[in-house]
Amino acid sequence: MNKYMINKMKIILLNRIVTSILVIIVIDFPLLKGQDGYKLYTYQVAISQEPISSDSLVLRGTLGSNFYQASNGDTLTVKGGFWNIASSLFSKPPVVEAFLTDTIMNDAMPVIARAIATDMNGIAGANLFIQLGGSLDPVVIPMTALNDTTFEISIPDSLVTVRNLRAHVLGEDNMAYTTQSTFKTPAVEFAKEELAMDGTFSYYPEGLPSEKWRMMAWPGDLANKTIDPSDLESGHVLYEWDPNNNKWNKPSTIEIGRAYWFKHRYKEDVVFKNSGTTGISVPLVNYTIKLRKGWNMIGSPFAFPVSAEYNPETISGLYLYGDPDRDGWQGPSNSLVPWAGYGVHSSADNDSIVLKPFDEQEAAARSVLPGWSLKLFADGQDYFDHTGHLGRSEFAQEGIDGYDTPKLPSINGYIIVALDLDESGRFGYSGDIRSLEETNGVWNLRIAGNNEPGPIVLSGSFLDAVPENLHVAVVDIPRRLIFDDFPETDLSINKNFKMGYDLKLVAGDENYVRETAKKILADIPEEFSLSQNYPNPFNPLTHLDFALPLRSRVEITIYNMLGQEVATLVNRELDYGHHSVSWHGTNRFGKPAASGVYLAKLQTPGVIKTRKMILLK
Repeated sequence: MNKYMINKMKIILLNRIVTSILVIIVIDFPLLKGQDGYKLYTYQVAISQEPISSDSLVLRGTLGSNFYQASNGDTLTVKGGFWNIASSLFSKPPVVEAFLTDTIMNDAMPVIARAIATDMNGIAGANLFIQLGGSLDPVVIPMTALNDTTFEISIPDSLVTVRNLRAHVLGEDNMAYTTQSTFKTPAVEFAKEELAMDGTFSYYPEGLPSEKWRMMAWPGDLANKTIDPSDLESGHVLYEWDPNNNKWNKPSTIEIGRAYWFKHRYKEDVVFKNSGTTGISVPLVNYTIKLRKGWNMIGSPFAFPVSAEYNPETISGLYLYGDPDRDGWQGPSNSLVPWAGYGVHSSADNDSIVLKPFDEQEAAARSVLPGWSLKLFADGQDYFDHTGHLGRSEFAQEGIDGYDTPKLPSINGYIIVALDLDESGRFGYSGDIRSLEETNGVWNLRIAGNNEPGPIVLSGSFLDAVPENLHVAVVDIPRRLIFDDFPETDLSINKNFKMGYDLKLVAGDENYVRETAKKILADIPEEFSLSQNYPNPFNPLTHLDFALPLRSRVEITIYNMLGQEVATLVNRELDYGHHSVSWHGTNRFGKPAASGVYLAKLQTPGVIKTRKMILLK
């Protein structure tokens, strides 16, 4: 309907309404004959009377508020209660309700969508809007009118897939007013072999590789959730983590929203399909996954990528394991891909993460919060770790809090970038985000690897904007080097990764970074050393100081002059720096040693240091 026709219709309606009002006025106003002719009087209409000026007439009445004539001459224009009531009735949009079955069955029957639309102006038409999972662009289908208020349409089979759909109806009246119905979100039954790992959006389009652990989840609710018993020797195995008993189990059934570790030894990559069962594509509404405290293994029940909403103060974000050729963790992410399993850490009990099949917020420019964040990437030939991150945030604390991510579990071979948050030497975190109370700081890093031939390349990338006066330098402890152009330049490391390779990252203003990096190197011993014991001679207690320029496996052993081992004081890995150990003059059985001369020997790979000691009683 064009604008001309709409305006013409409005004029006709106005004329009818005004005419009816004038008729009412004439009936309710008697005419009294006087010597000066006819005069017009009002009664039982006006709440208050005011003088009439010229030909202007003001009517204030009980039937309608503010009848007002503001024209020149004898033309009467009426505005107020009757017109407001009438016009508001005609300007209301239609009432629209949509109808669609709760579950769309896979039975070859047509899927019918219906709508009922009512309006005083009459209904001009209705359109069905269908959104497939993973798309905000709707498919618009005109509906067929069965009568003045009922509309119907058959949904094309091509739109009924494992991605599922949601639908609403938009009705329009003859005055061009529109109303959208609420969304209808059915479940959709899919057929055998319709849900396949090599389908669209899958994280494993080529299937799962042989001899590699991968974490996976089923993007749908299978009718038959039973898992047959298996083990790796027979070809493949599935595992789930039981956080209540802190052990691995072989699951007997599939649980929707949960992920499982899978490994196989077949020659071909494994592609999962629902070959023996049907299932349900869950309705396209927000899906909540409850989390336990600690690490959780979760997956998306949707067959297309979805975003995740969670509390960053208690939940780490989502971590993926593996790429097509290598093993390792990557993340964090805030979205989930079909068939992929994710590790997510919760620092609180009864926390949850919400998966959103439709993220309908406008893609407005995201506000950049104060602070900065640096992602760290360690890449080797066979393994990688893309989980390291550090920085400062307006919501984080200077100490350990929910913004600090615990280290992810290692599986067989690995590379890992770990951070020591509390100077304990445990290096138990992958992320260390601190507060804005401080500007300058030092982060302790350790790169470790197992079965990785190397070299390992460490690189970094800032997220969002970088503060103008922020400078970063990396102190390479084993090589005693300062890299003041990181992350613009990568670091290549080819050392003993199993022992751990120590770095310190210094961030802050330029002067602080430069002076602190120099001091770090100055405080670290330049070579292995073993000091003379003190006191010497001694009875029965003496002390030995020793220094390590890098993290090493250290043995300190006491021998007598015959070369016989008397006691072992140290036999473990130690961090670089200055250390001290005491000998109480006893042998390895705890009995007092005899008076005499003894040798203390410090041994690390490639280094031996000795000192002569005298025990006098």
